Amino acid sequence: MSKVIGIDLGTTNSVCAYMDGGEPRVLINEEGQRVTPSVVGFSKSGERFVGDIAKRQMLINPEATIHSVKRFIGRRHREARDDIAKMSCSIVETRDGDIGFEVAERTYGAPEISAMILQKLKRSAEDFLGAAVTDAIITVPAHFTDRQRQATKDAGTIAGLNVVRIINEPTAAALAYLHERRRRATIAVYDFGGGTFDISVVDIDHDVGEVRATRGDNTLGGGDIDNLLVSWLLREVLDEHGIDLSTDKAARQRLRDAAERAKVELSAALETEIHLPFLTATPTGPKHLQRALSRAQFEAMAQPLFDRTLEECRRALADARLTIADIDEVVLVGGSSRIPRIKEMVRDFFERPLNQTFNPDEVVAVGAAIQAGILEGDVKAVTLLDVTSFSLGLEVEGRRMAKLIPKNTVIPAHRSQFVSTVIDNQKTVKVHVLQGESALANENVSLGEFELCGIAPAPRGAPRIEVRFVIDANGILNVGARDSRTGLVGNLTIRAPTGMSTDDLERARGEAIEHEQARARLDDVKEVRHQVERILVALEAMARDQAANLDRAGAHQLEHAIKRGRLALGTASERRPLEDLSAWLRQVQAHMSERLSNRNSSVH
Repeated sequence: MSKVIGIDLGTTNSVCAYMDGGEPRVLINEEGQRVTPSVVGFSKSGERFVGDIAKRQMLINPEATIHSVKRFIGRRHREARDDIAKMSCSIVETRDGDIGFEVAERTYGAPEISAMILQKLKRSAEDFLGAAVTDAIITVPAHFTDRQRQATKDAGTIAGLNVVRIINEPTAAALAYLHERRRRATIAVYDFGGGTFDISVVDIDHDVGEVRATRGDNTLGGGDIDNLLVSWLLREVLDEHGIDLSTDKAARQRLRDAAERAKVELSAALETEIHLPFLTATPTGPKHLQRALSRAQFEAMAQPLFDRTLEECRRALADARLTIADIDEVVLVGGSSRIPRIKEMVRDFFERPLNQTFNPDEVVAVGAAIQAGILEGDVKAVTLLDVTSFSLGLEVEGRRMAKLIPKNTVIPAHRSQFVSTVIDNQKTVKVHVLQGESALANENVSLGEFELCGIAPAPRGAPRIEVRFVIDANGILNVGARDSRTGLVGNLTIRAPTGMSTDDLERARGEAIEHEQARARLDDVKEVRHQVERILVALEAMARDQAANLDRAGAHQLEHAIKRGRLALGTASERRPLEDLSAWLRQVQAHMSERLSNRNSSVH
């Protein structure tokens, strides 16, 4: 049986973990790192990179490098215009109104880009564990909508993973706490990541945890802090040089990289220097940027964003019907929670010490691995009850929303409500499913709709149609309707909010498999090319170091073999010709070594 891995698919970085002997372990990727940058890059030749190498490419080829895809997954193009304007890559609106990333005349959906990151994590896990990996737990922000959750699950499917569970990131962190502590407490999980913010209030009672309330903001994260600094640097360039670099994608990417580094440095230092030589050029010459940034300046700029997190904390406490005095401990999650001002504000707000025993970059993946261990049976006697992040309901007469599953309901959950016709002899009833908190239908998110047709003629209000909502452990909704008089049934699975039909998923999955197979073939070819290169380097060293020990004919033969080998290496692109070349060069190497040995023996 293959291992079930836990994946924290992050906005900035992603982490993968698994259970080993009842204890969670973070997996090491192919580059020897514990975290993998959530960045996908494409070369001019069409080759694809994921992780560190793609992140390095952002500075020189930002238009072909995609980052922060988590901010866009499951969102419509019209909903994300502000975020799109801050991206260096080309983002277009698809025919379904979704977001598409355009690279080299090809458009990829957000689930497809996310799948590329998941493929990288899957491959690293298989290399690390030495076995195939097919099943995974993937975490999402607690405030992710049904649309975004399904899109994340679609990404896992494309990557070749069976996503056995989708769990909330603060819930995963609470699981890690529960696994480690197992004592009675009410904790607040403050999760400030690269692209999203979540706050969850969780009751822990030894082996059982229950989420009391969760709040969040899917457009608030470390990336937004970086954008503030980029805007400040753009103004500084404009003031000093009179140049507007807001439309220069390469320059903006350099500024963004510098902003991120400055933010990190200010977590340890009180001042940092931002130095960007040759940022741009004008007819009068190159222009440079050098600015000092103090921690106090940085905190003043970012304070409005920090304050938004505390407002969500207040709302979460109100939803949980608790006060600050009821919180025993605060667990910090997410890279942005390392910012000193954040720690100070959270400590002052909750009036409690901060739990900093967990690595904020890894604790979510660790919790996902523990959830995997629970499903596998490796972790016993641990239960954590999660809740819905939004209310779910349906549109009723008067364009109002009738809530069937209120926000913060423990999941899995199911609710039913009877509806009827609004005119005499009505033969069809439309079921419109909504997600949100407003009493007005048009102010909530539409998850989908279907019609129950063939209702027997009857006076208005006579038919009794039961509409049933079922929300599973992943937070994904299924809706059914049944005419109680005739037994007529209609169903709707809210499963394609991203515009990806079953055929689209199969196509994307097939392309992902083909890419992995092509990558494996390319790796094989690269390995053989490496072997040929090693032999040629050895022969070149032989020609250089043993020139005095070779006669004229031998030197000419060796030089000819090297030239022929270099020429063949430059033109060969298939494994078999390269293997033949390797075999021939080995023969040349052996022959020349024997010739040198015989010549040295005769001299002695």
